[in-house]
Amino acid sequence: MRFRDFIFSFQESCMPESRVPKPRVTVRIDAIDESSRGPIHVVVAGYRARPNADLIRAADLRGSTYRVRWAAGSWAEAGASVGVMARGARVALPALHGGRALVGVGSLAGGFGTAAVIGAASFRHRYYCARRDGIRLADQILNLPGVGKRPLHLIGHSLGTVVLRSALEKLAERDCRVDDLLLMGGMTSRLNWNLQADAFRGRLINLYSPRDRILNVAPVIDRVVGTGAIVCEKLSDRLMNHDLCRELPNQFNFLGHHSGYWNRFGQYAIG
Repeated sequence: MRFRDFIFSFQESCMPESRVPKPRVTVRIDAIDESSRGPIHVVVAGYRARPNADLIRAADLRGSTYRVRWAAGSWAEAGASVGVMARGARVALPALHGGRALVGVGSLAGGFGTAAVIGAASFRHRYYCARRDGIRLADQILNLPGVGKRPLHLIGHSLGTVVLRSALEKLAERDCRVDDLLLMGGMTSRLNWNLQADAFRGRLINLYSPRDRILNVAPVIDRVVGTGAIVCEKLSDRLMNHDLCRELPNQFNFLGHHSGYWNRFGQYAIG
């Protein structure tokens, strides 16, 4: 046990029960449409995003539909990196106007470089949150009405696919098998799907675009499912890869291209 963990546990043991801090709930499932019949759809959005109820309803999914709120972060986190860029610009622009090109370019490069480091650190923290909240999500899914008796489909976008994959592992441990798994512009890895092939009965549907600029610059090591096809022999008869690059908004509209799946996923999901 690390020293700080020991100190925290010691402080807890000395506190009255009413004062012991309770773990913060970071995952919540909200109902969009509920029914006693048909499949159950659980939808998870990505980094600094929340599932849009109107777009989900537009997909016309039968049965019950739920959206997940997890610790995806908010654009307020960008404040630090934006501040660094702004300070760099305040130094750089007067220097460029005054003919001091070296100082101006150096200040801009330093500002944007530092901002990139801060942004990458924020993303890495959210990646950890995604895996942690996926484990917590599994427990909440098990409490949904009809789970275990009705088909269960998981739908995730961007970093939300990391949440779903973590939840899938936990659900398998609890003998709850998922039916279809639909990934859209996902940040989870293309590797090791053979290890999870028995965790779901239905299809693994991967919607991707090789020209997704947001995924191509994401600070991750493995190749992600959102930029290419998944290859898995164990899932060959249940694996469906769809390249939607030409159907999404122009690739230079970075956010529009990355989030354009929400307008199309209904035709690939089981209604």
